[in-house]
Amino acid sequence: MKKVEVLYVLIMVIILPLSLMGKSVEEEKVEQIKVGNFALPVSQQPGPLIGFGQNLPGKGVLQTFFYYDQLKGVRSDFKSVLPSILYGILDRLSIFAQFPIAAKFKVDQFSSHGLQDFVAQLEGAIFLRETLTTVNAITLVANMSVPTGSSSDNPITGFGTPTFFLGFTAGRTTPRWYYFTAMGGTITTSHHGTKFGNQFTYQFGLGGNILYSSDKYIFNWLVELDGIYVQRAKIAGMTAPDTGGNRVVLGPSLWFSTRHFFAQIGISGVIAEHLFGNNIHKEKYILEAGIGLTF
Repeated sequence: MKKVEVLYVLIMVIILPLSLMGKSVEEEKVEQIKVGNFALPVSQQPGPLIGFGQNLPGKGVLQTFFYYDQLKGVRSDFKSVLPSILYGILDRLSIFAQFPIAAKFKVDQFSSHGLQDFVAQLEGAIFLRETLTTVNAITLVANMSVPTGSSSDNPITGFGTPTFFLGFTAGRTTPRWYYFTAMGGTITTSHHGTKFGNQFTYQFGLGGNILYSSDKYIFNWLVELDGIYVQRAKIAGMTAPDTGGNRVVLGPSLWFSTRHFFAQIGISGVIAEHLFGNNIHKEKYILEAGIGLTF
């Protein structure tokens, strides 16, 4: 690994967890008025669909999710199911685990299916300011994937080596509105001269409350802009010119939650795409839907 990658990993596995655990749990918690986005506890309040992070359900809260994801291209179709678990270690710190499964990956005449790479993630608030009608938060997100998928399948279902992600989110919630942005990067590792490209993710979102009933339900809309830049891969030590590029998607989603249940569905179309080399596998849209339970 290069020096910058080693430093990146050290920040994630040492400095970040220590900074999250060091946050005081004795700070006074402000209870927002139970209207709009605050009609239910924080674990049931709206969040991004495609975007990462902003998963702080509260101390001792356990959530299970089941999401379906489809990335459809001109000559490709990637369908995944994403069972996940989220637990609030503290009000400001959570742990998340995801067990993605490739239901059917297809590129041209080739197809594959099976386990994808398992992901374990920590997220903690490094800044949190609450009033009766607002919540402003900045969180750090760090995760590591384990190569339970396959890099030899065609299409691949995993990187074949561990990957490391570090990013941040910033959000503001009021009874009527919800805004967020998030940025982060994934560092891949190499094996026998093969290394898939590092990735940089950037995301923005705006949502608004449609209907609510205090202590009963929240119904919201959300529009997200999600971009990803992927560097070229290296195969057997040689740069693969027809890999990597940049893709930006934009689209709406709907959120509905009660005290112990939530559901979200949305679709985002590709509004900009630049692929390196002669890569012809352009994408068209991302469809994502999911449900969850809170205990």
